[in-house]
Amino acid sequence: MDKVKKYVSDLVSFVFESRTELAKVHFPSPKETAQATVVVVVLSVTVALWLGLIDLAATRLVQRLLH
Repeated sequence: MDKVKKYVSDLVSFVFESRTELAKVHFPSPKETAQATVVVVVLSVTVALWLGLIDLAATRLVQRLLH
């Protein structure tokens, strides 16, 4: 029976601590979310283009070395 009481006590403590921590969380506004999304998309496209150019250059170099 003591194990059950301890389990319930720990569970209640966990729920209250979780609520306390959740109150500290800053949820971004829709504007902040949109801005962050634009940054991620722009950086992703930039990195994709950069890697594509490097791949193209490496492919052409290997082709010239093999022919």
